[in-house]
Amino acid sequence: MTRPDYAVGQAWTYRTRPGEEASRVAIRHLDREPEDGDVFHVSILDVKLRNHRLPGGLQPAMQHAAVSRASLDASLLARAGDADADESWRDGYAVWRQAYDNGDAGVFDLPLADVLGYIEMVVAASGEAR
Repeated sequence: MTRPDYAVGQAWTYRTRPGEEASRVAIRHLDREPEDGDVFHVSILDVKLRNHRLPGGLQPAMQHAAVSRASLDASLLARAGDADADESWRDGYAVWRQAYDNGDAGVFDLPLADVLGYIEMVVAASGEAR
């Protein structure tokens, strides 16, 4: 099987969580890191990410996640055109970049649906809104 040519600016369908079938992944940026190889920075759009910190308790997108090629290989299904031009991911990337450079952040190697579940678990563990 040929390895897909993932590139910045692409949108993809992926193996979503139930109820999020319209969700898409946008590849925003690519870093090549000595320790982790290709690190893809993606946005996961049109999701229902549980987040007690937001009004209504749902977040419609995960603007930034740093993921490995293995994560994309396990998740992506088909090209869905070009990614939108939204720049909201840049704030999350800046936070990740600083933490990564300090040794305090890593790269997800999980399927994208599992990344969303993990983020929900971390947010829930941070305590309920008061």
